[in-house]
Amino acid sequence: MKETATTRGAILLTAVAVGAAASVLTTLGQYVRYEIQRRGYPSWDTCRCDFKENDTIFQVWYSRHERRGETIVAHEWGSYITQPAPWLRRLLHHSSQVMATLNPRNRYLEHVTLSPQEAYQFARLLSSTSADDDEEEPILTNARIVWRHEILHFPGYPFGVCTRRLYPAHIPEERAQDAQPLPALWDPYRDLPLPSEGTLLDTPVGTRVDYIGLTPSQISYCTARL
Repeated sequence: MKETATTRGAILLTAVAVGAAASVLTTLGQYVRYEIQRRGYPSWDTCRCDFKENDTIFQVWYSRHERRGETIVAHEWGSYITQPAPWLRRLLHHSSQVMATLNPRNRYLEHVTLSPQEAYQFARLLSSTSADDDEEEPILTNARIVWRHEILHFPGYPFGVCTRRLYPAHIPEERAQDAQPLPALWDPYRDLPLPSEGTLLDTPVGTRVDYIGLTPSQISYCTARL
């Protein structure tokens, strides 16, 4: 009799635990679906993410950004995914949106444009804040400056580090009128633009892009609030 009662108690506790877990998962699923719709994340059919369109995907797992004088440098550690299956592409897309909605830090980037005038002002600001007390501020008077980004190091297979930089470049006076604004992703937390590229720079100015993970490079078109 005691064994029977113990077995029934264990079954009852298991049923309660399973029911509670199912209830939590259902509530969490409803919250995630609501947040995805509220934030305006693109659906799979309309998304322009690398998961959907690229044959080879460089998946960033961690990144570190630093300012070296007037230059912003990004180090992105990641791995390659080559010729992913259709089901894996969809999984990566939807997983990105789920992880963004559950990110407790609520960090994001914003699509901006750096005009030639802003390039000069921002470069001067970085110069003044990075100069040592016993050093003179770099001379930028009457400078003609534009912002440019480039890849310094391309990662190898299957795992590697991609190094990018965003930097102000002087241009001749006669080319100043032809200087074009540079689209960039701005990190409000660090108050810096980031040397990022890709389809996110084709979104409307002011578009917010939520983090997937913990660092700025862990973003995707999937989490753009369009």
